[in-house]
Amino acid sequence: MEQLKLNNEYFNHPIFHKKLLHLNTPAMKNLHDELHHWLWTGSTGGLIPGTSRVGKTTAILSVSDELYTRGKIKIPVYYISIPDRDQHNISSIFKLLCFNENLRVKSHDSADNLSNRFIHYIADKAVERNCQDAVLVVDEMQRLRVKQFNAFAEIYDKLLLLDINLTVIFIANDPEVWQLVELIEEPKYAHIHGRFFMQGLSFKGLTSAADVKVCLNQYDTLRYPKDGLTYTEYFLPKAIETNWKLSSLSNDMWRVFREYQKQYKLESWGMKYFTVSVNTLLSDMLPEYGIDNFDDEMMHECIRLSKIIPSLVRPVK
Repeated sequence: MEQLKLNNEYFNHPIFHKKLLHLNTPAMKNLHDELHHWLWTGSTGGLIPGTSRVGKTTAILSVSDELYTRGKIKIPVYYISIPDRDQHNISSIFKLLCFNENLRVKSHDSADNLSNRFIHYIADKAVERNCQDAVLVVDEMQRLRVKQFNAFAEIYDKLLLLDINLTVIFIANDPEVWQLVELIEEPKYAHIHGRFFMQGLSFKGLTSAADVKVCLNQYDTLRYPKDGLTYTEYFLPKAIETNWKLSSLSNDMWRVFREYQKQYKLESWGMKYFTVSVNTLLSDMLPEYGIDNFDDEMMHECIRLSKIIPSLVRPVK
């Protein structure tokens, strides 16, 4: 193991690369089931709010690969993340949609040209995949202006004329999004609210010791490489000789986190903070100090290093 550290192979492990670490959580399964309910009942849209860093984007991208029609045809999913820009117009939405699908975009393109280009692209994909359903995921919805929702209404209407059913899923940060939602609920925006905001699902991180155990069980079973050691064995080979499991710490981890949850009124343990805490524990703390020396202070240090409570630096007066 020390030799691996010296030649950097050690650090190729998935826990050191957030894009390679895939943990399935109970919230993700709930999201998977709820989205299928929406799609199979003909819903045209919905809102998925959740606090920052709770794992919304990771979850929706993971679930997007597993959306099917009732007839078991895979549904094409298109994704955009709304950037924070000075211009907040409809044309910028069409341009973003085209950019994300690598469609041609010219500086003089009108909103109509961009809209039609994207719609024809969706229509071609529908024929190619033999699927009359499509999903558009709009991440960071809280950055939109109300008038920009007309872009999504236009796409929905035009695709419907082509017998393509579009469902638009909006992902947003809680609580920032609610001021925008209140505007959308005004009568003059009924055409937006009625299409896309008649239902929603609040997305949370880990909410119980049982949720924590589900995730830790994956460290005990996932392997790197696929035919190699489990994640736990990779970092703690001696501990595994006694049949020790990382999941045995789930109750203690949750109990320590609960102290932060109560003090700072946290709704759940966001996956970003959870994985940083666990990865630090598994790759640094336990190998150095040993599993027999695991205690609350060690877990506190891992949680603090995850920056779940940001440090506030104030000038000295």
